[in-house]
Amino acid sequence: MRAFAILVLALLTGLATAESIKIGYLNIEEVVNNLTQYRHGNERIADKFDFRKKELLNLFKHIELLKEDLSSKSNHLTTEAYKNEINHINKLEVNFQKDTELWQYQLNQEKQLLLQQIELLINQAVERFAKEEFYDLILYDNVAFTSDKINDISNDVINLIETSLP
Repeated sequence: MRAFAILVLALLTGLATAESIKIGYLNIEEVVNNLTQYRHGNERIADKFDFRKKELLNLFKHIELLKEDLSSKSNHLTTEAYKNEINHINKLEVNFQKDTELWQYQLNQEKQLLLQQIELLINQAVERFAKEEFYDLILYDNVAFTSDKINDISNDVINLIETSLP
């Protein structure tokens, strides 16, 4: 019984002297989507890859037109000419598939690089913000529950990044 009383007393003393913990929550999706750097980066990537996208779409339309043309004149072609046309279309389709995959891979690489740069910016801003505002803990996404006592610092981080860069 005496040990229990000492344990309760120690627990109550610990709670009474404990400092409050300042916790913040960061909605990464909100921060990323509202950053000027991210929007400009996406626009730059779109501009960079748009011309090639149009070329690929034109090639796709050309292949479809060749198929329709072949279908309409198939009765007038010799077997050899028909096979040659089919082979030509197949080669174009294979090239289209390869070019599309390469384009998509390069686009994904650019987007991944942009996200890595944005992640670095966010992490630097969060660290700076946490030190300046005396936060003990900042939680990112994938938190199951946050109470009203936890401050959403997403807009503060966005503002810090926006005002820190030239």
